Amino acid sequence: MNILLTTISLDSRKGGGTAERTRRLSAHLASKGHPCEIVTIEDGDLAEKLRERAIQVYATGSLRLRFTVPFINPFRLAQSVRKADVIHILGYWNLLSIATAFLATRLGKPYAFSAAGEFVGLDRPRSIARLFHVLLGKRVIRDASLLIAVTPLERSQILERFRLSADSVIVIPNGVEEHAEAVSDLPAVSGAPYVLFVGRLAEVKGPDLLVEAFADVASEYRDVRLVMAGPDFGMRSSLETFVRERQLGDRVIFTGHLGEIERNDAYRRALLLAVPSRAEAMSLVALEAGVAGTPVLLTDQCGFDEVESIGGGLVVPATVQGLRGGLRSMLVNRQSLGAKGQALQTYVRGKFTWPSIVDRLISHFHGMVANHRD
Repeated sequence: MNILLTTISLDSRKGGGTAERTRRLSAHLASKGHPCEIVTIEDGDLAEKLRERAIQVYATGSLRLRFTVPFINPFRLAQSVRKADVIHILGYWNLLSIATAFLATRLGKPYAFSAAGEFVGLDRPRSIARLFHVLLGKRVIRDASLLIAVTPLERSQILERFRLSADSVIVIPNGVEEHAEAVSDLPAVSGAPYVLFVGRLAEVKGPDLLVEAFADVASEYRDVRLVMAGPDFGMRSSLETFVRERQLGDRVIFTGHLGEIERNDAYRRALLLAVPSRAEAMSLVALEAGVAGTPVLLTDQCGFDEVESIGGGLVVPATVQGLRGGLRSMLVNRQSLGAKGQALQTYVRGKFTWPSIVDRLISHFHGMVANHRD
């Protein structure tokens, strides 16, 4: 079965969890004998890794106006759509998804569509977003053979929002790889114990909430640092200013983007991972920490509340107060963190490794193709 996947970016610095999800899906689909091609707007390091595995990548390039306009060659994209037996479209608010869905419908190809949490933008849409949804987005949703949610909560929200039949929306969660231990040469995260943040320094990820919460408890845990690992999306300067104003010195460390080896090593060495997101479909970094055996403190906006019920960490409100209380609860009883990490590791390994997730997706793809032929 030939499979075409689309996503906005295959740059690990900018594409975040959706880029990593596309990379892992395509790699595991190909390893199971299903040739894959990926169409993306933005090329990057993840694209190069896929090309090294003989997975074809077509990067359109783009022009940035008020929004990103991809340089789509319609004949080139149509060629990819024709060759595919089934198509997986990831991401809602972009013109590549619209163009791919349009061509798939015109050429009689079934497609699965995943917004990956982006339907939250319909809650309080700006005028241009409302226009996009009415003129373009609704058709993508209507013509999809299958909608893919990342969590059961997202599935129920999709069913309620669009009044769809229950069998039209399935859950395919984020997944993780199990990595052999590797020690990186990253002095910033060695030595003192630390709380780890991994993600873009952008408002939606809540780094400001975490830094302020840590500043409030820093005097209580003088040996603990906060490591902020991730690329700057406009907030680093204000965060560093806040750190200076609170006289935290080297207690808060900004590492910038970490590569895969450094990131996995940072997870293993951390006391805990903090995920302060204001909105998230399902936290991929929480899964990555879990498979490394590191407990997690995350907000109730991350789509992974099971963390607390299985004893792998805490779930708190997405506020400074919530995170401050969570940090105190976990740091005051450090001897329990190892057991929490082991509980989360067992849970993640049992439910969220890519090979089993991809097997389920392939089964649904076969069903899509069979139903489309009927």
